[in-house]
Amino acid sequence: MLNRNAALLIIILAISILSTGCNISSGPPESEESVKQKVVAHLISKGYKESEFNIEVKYYKSGESKFGGPYAINVVFNDEPNVIYGYKYNYKSENKDITQNGVAPMEGKNDKNFKHAE
Repeated sequence: MLNRNAALLIIILAISILSTGCNISSGPPESEESVKQKVVAHLISKGYKESEFNIEVKYYKSGESKFGGPYAINVVFNDEPNVIYGYKYNYKSENKDITQNGVAPMEGKNDKNFKHAE
């Protein structure tokens, strides 16, 4: 009886370790830097210069619904520093395109005429 319980415990422990290990090792589909370069290319294709904006990309494993994908992509333009533009990387699509999916005025921003809304 004791050997049977010990064997069952070892099997459960092994399954737990394997399933946890698989989840830890599964990282983002693409690196944050790779996604950032795609956003840079998108903005350049819209006529902006790379020196006109700052981009922050963060990967969230559980961010599928919150950000429209697992990447939180925020762009701040130098001429509109009080506004954050949100972008979505459609990494599952065939074209893997970048689209703007939101604008967030920061504190003190009363004007709703956003210069860089797509």
